[in-house]
Amino acid sequence: MGEAFTSVSGDIASLYWNPAGLSRIEGFEATFLHNRWFQDISTEYFGTVLKIKKNVFGLSFTLNKVPDIERRVSASSEPLGTFDAHQFSGGITWARSFSPLLDLGLSAKWVYEKIDLSSASGLGLDGGGVLHIRKNLSLGACVLNLGPKIKFDEQKFSLPTYYKLGASYLKEEKRLNGDFFVTLDLAKLKDADWKIHTGIEYTYQNSFSLRGGYQFGYDEKSYSLGFGLKINRQDARMHQETSQRYGIDYAFVPFGSDLGNTHRISFSIKL
Repeated sequence: MGEAFTSVSGDIASLYWNPAGLSRIEGFEATFLHNRWFQDISTEYFGTVLKIKKNVFGLSFTLNKVPDIERRVSASSEPLGTFDAHQFSGGITWARSFSPLLDLGLSAKWVYEKIDLSSASGLGLDGGGVLHIRKNLSLGACVLNLGPKIKFDEQKFSLPTYYKLGASYLKEEKRLNGDFFVTLDLAKLKDADWKIHTGIEYTYQNSFSLRGGYQFGYDEKSYSLGFGLKINRQDARMHQETSQRYGIDYAFVPFGSDLGNTHRISFSIKL
């Protein structure tokens, strides 16, 4: 959906996009995502959330890997060897609905990066809110990756701080036996211009979804496509649905500048 997710509530994906969106989750949920980037770069992500009384708590872990980087000390036809680069982050999240209108959330995370024999680590914060204007209209805002500079060898660098504003609208279509969900985000990376992210989703009978998105203002990114499937577990004797729900989601995200295409697939469970 074009990474336009700032104002969405009740979805475990908010653990990554805006912690305030977790406030309306009930019970326990977990998700695992594999992202196959271009040039053998990969991302593995695991997140889990649990509601305790009026509060929702979450844990998340992200691992990025860049394998087989050629080692060279000067221009040569053959490399001296290869090495890997890794980036890991682990975070804890808290979210809560303070009224029927307002949700707030906060995440704290530890970030570690290693390239060959060099490494760096530091702390970061995510914070956000979601305002429910109407039953089917929400506004959201968040700041991601706030924190002090991280020292890598002798050089310090800042975390990629993001500022985001978003809106979402849900339209029920009884004639089509489903719902249309439209999202819009304004996103700004620190020291960069504002970008526009848009997304749309059609869900048939709360079980099958088709999704699309477009990101404006980027040289390498534009459209994205995907789908989702939810399966409710049924009791074989009573033929009734239980509270257990399983989901699978897939997204195709192409990149320009001859970088290639990426494929993202995730699995989730809700109890």
